Amino acid sequence: MTKPSPQAPPQLASQYDPREVEPRWARRWWEEPFRADPESGKPPFTIVIPPPNVTGNLHLGHAFDNTIIDALIRYKRMRGFEALFQPGTDHAGISTQVQVERALADEGLDRHELGREAFLKRMWAWKDLYGGIIFEQLQRLGVTADWSRTRFTMDEGLSRAVRTQFVELYHRGLVYRGERIVHWDPLSQTTLSDLEVDRDERPGKLYTLAYELEGAEAAPASRAGEGSGEAILIATVRPETIFGDVALAVHPDDPRYAALEGRRVRVPLTERYVPVITDEAVERDFGTGALKITPAHDPTDFEIGERHSLPRPSVIDRDARLCSDLVPERFRGMERFEAREAVVQALRESGELREVRDHSVALGVSQRTKAVVEPLLSLQWFYDVRPAAKRVLAALQAGEMRVVPERYEKVNRDWLEAIRPWNISRQLWWGHRIPAWYDEEGNVIVPDPSDPARDPTDDPRYAGRELRQDPDVFDTWFSSNLWPFSTLGWPDESDPFFQRFYPTDVLVTGYDILFFWVARMQLAAYELTGRAPFHTVMLHGLVLDAQGQKMSKSKGNGIDPLEVIDASGADALRFATAYASTGAQDVRWDDRRVEMGRAFANKLWNAARFALPHLAAGDDSVAGPAARLADRWMRSRADRAVAAVTRHMEDYDLGLAARAVYEAVWSEFCDWYLEAAKPALRAGDEGTRATLAGSLATFLQILHPLMPFITSELWEALGREAQVALSSWPRVDEGARDEAAEEDFARLQAAVSAVRQLRVEAGLAPGQVLAVVVEGSAAEVVAREAEVFGSLARARVLDALPTGASLARSLPECTVRLPLEGVVDVESWRARQQKRLADARAALRKHEGKLANERFVANAPSAVVAEERRRAAEATELIASIEASLEALST
Repeated sequence: MTKPSPQAPPQLASQYDPREVEPRWARRWWEEPFRADPESGKPPFTIVIPPPNVTGNLHLGHAFDNTIIDALIRYKRMRGFEALFQPGTDHAGISTQVQVERALADEGLDRHELGREAFLKRMWAWKDLYGGIIFEQLQRLGVTADWSRTRFTMDEGLSRAVRTQFVELYHRGLVYRGERIVHWDPLSQTTLSDLEVDRDERPGKLYTLAYELEGAEAAPASRAGEGSGEAILIATVRPETIFGDVALAVHPDDPRYAALEGRRVRVPLTERYVPVITDEAVERDFGTGALKITPAHDPTDFEIGERHSLPRPSVIDRDARLCSDLVPERFRGMERFEAREAVVQALRESGELREVRDHSVALGVSQRTKAVVEPLLSLQWFYDVRPAAKRVLAALQAGEMRVVPERYEKVNRDWLEAIRPWNISRQLWWGHRIPAWYDEEGNVIVPDPSDPARDPTDDPRYAGRELRQDPDVFDTWFSSNLWPFSTLGWPDESDPFFQRFYPTDVLVTGYDILFFWVARMQLAAYELTGRAPFHTVMLHGLVLDAQGQKMSKSKGNGIDPLEVIDASGADALRFATAYASTGAQDVRWDDRRVEMGRAFANKLWNAARFALPHLAAGDDSVAGPAARLADRWMRSRADRAVAAVTRHMEDYDLGLAARAVYEAVWSEFCDWYLEAAKPALRAGDEGTRATLAGSLATFLQILHPLMPFITSELWEALGREAQVALSSWPRVDEGARDEAAEEDFARLQAAVSAVRQLRVEAGLAPGQVLAVVVEGSAAEVVAREAEVFGSLARARVLDALPTGASLARSLPECTVRLPLEGVVDVESWRARQQKRLADARAALRKHEGKLANERFVANAPSAVVAEERRRAAEATELIASIEASLEALST
């Protein structure tokens, strides 16, 4: 009989139901958040959330981020740190405005009809709706953020930080207004940064055009060469832009054009002549080696035009239509791709189109709208980040920040070394409006750095002037780049949270936004605070769908984490994402990982149900004597598990931490120890009871960061007053290691495994008690632990081998024999094995025959060939197993 405890904990339900357990804990952690105390005196540990966009629901990529962050926060909190998980959301300028404009279009409206003020009210309503859904999902995921400190990139405090940043940078001369080539999205009607544009290789055409030299007679196509004396040939993929040409450029060392510098050529389809110039930026090996210069519609041409003081006429407008008096009237107003076809036809008719050939074209495509972006000359605001980049590079060199995995540090450096001024203005209404004003003469007026919050319209120095504010807003990243310190109170550096928790410790995010966000936070931090924003950047891979595509809201292939949680529980999802977190490798979504986590939770629940009746409420003692081998082994293995999980958590390797705790709990504790402990528990052994209590408590603690719901529930069921989240992380105690016990128990495990294998070979029922003989050096351990061996193996040990047939399984330190007389019909068993062997050999011949057929291997689908190889390998393995069984049969 089990010895009852006078203060036994309450019984657990017969089955674990996360739908009943998890909502209670999620609600508790929301209503009673883990608030960080800047005055606690504990060492600080801070992680800021990568703020999700308010454009819809979270996807599994966000679950990946937040599982890792929350696991690290929970771990550090248990290690005695004052841990702050800073939550919040991002306004996501372009993507959010695009979605709201689509909703308006469904109502037959557009933002211009509404007006700016009414449109912004719609935007705020959208933010309130979807922001709430995002926080609900984070709560259900088990995130222990300090919800009392939730921030939004457009709240009052962060808006003040953005304004301060702009004002300071402007007065330092690092922010300026100028004309530059920008990526223009004609669909969303705004500029895009380099990082918001994808490159898409598409089939296109390369057109060779003839630019007639001034003073030369028009020559037929057959006579005109690259620099034939009559015309210069140029190759272009965009013939519709020829009306903006202001020069032809050739390389100064190209002998084909040496005599043509200073001459003029006629722009096709016009009577306008432009000069021939030389510039080293021209690629002699591309096309004909001559380049048409269109400064308003190509970044390389713009730079050449700057060096040669060329004019910059625009011939494509913001709707991507041809415009300007330089464009012949028949083409004006045409959409750019429609115009290309019309211009090519006109060039063909005029004889100025000399060749058309297929050519792959790398088009810039808006990540958000998927529109082909248009390079346009535009007056925009720019931030010269190059001085800050030098400081960040020096900090990386000095080791002030590290990037995990280390290979991404070079990627970080390479981007910083090649950085260019950043276009920070956007032609949107949703976002931080640029705090710059213009008077009647066009002078720029920016608030004084001593009082950045005061608008110039309220400044007496500008009284009587008619001022209008810039209508544009900042690039979204110009606010999220401040996230690590603006959320902590900056620019008020006296804020206790800024003083205590900045710099932050770890930044967890996907490697795909290393440039978008991580590098920009590095730049802003060194520019504005003089310090690193975080000590470690922990990059993880992307969560891909089953086809290997990145999950995203824009693609519509995301999986709602709430659906996964509803089906399997948040702990199962968290375990699956942590288990898959290895070295920034991309992860294809696989439901089987969630099932693995769900089964793990059930296994732990059932183990606790078995253990609780043997334990007193609140008991986690391991101080009792451990005379029994199983107890000594479990204490030693539990200490090794603590050491392994601690090491992996310190290395930010949640994948290895998950594997270590899974093996320790599932295999060592549940499969081996609980079964081995049953005889001692039945006898009321206090050492075993103490070991059971202590090891269960330890495993709940080291599993808690990864699976917080079930561990919290079971910890409370053990009678603990405080949450497991607030308990102290188990200390590694190498004095608890017992090498001798581990070696002896390993011998016992090997003998048990041998009996289980023999049971399968003989075709015997799992519950049938077998009689076996154990020989060799492990026999002594088996004899000493006969009761435990019997419990684990469902077997009793014979002193000697009876006469008759038997099966044997040989191990390095023992041989286990299973007598068959009276247990199975030996001859029938032998006949069955021989028939299985014959069938397996026939199957192998069939598979090998197919694989020997060269036509089959060459023509069959690769998956079919791979399956044949798998079946052949499986048959080979089965043949070896049956032959070994027959060979092991002794008479």
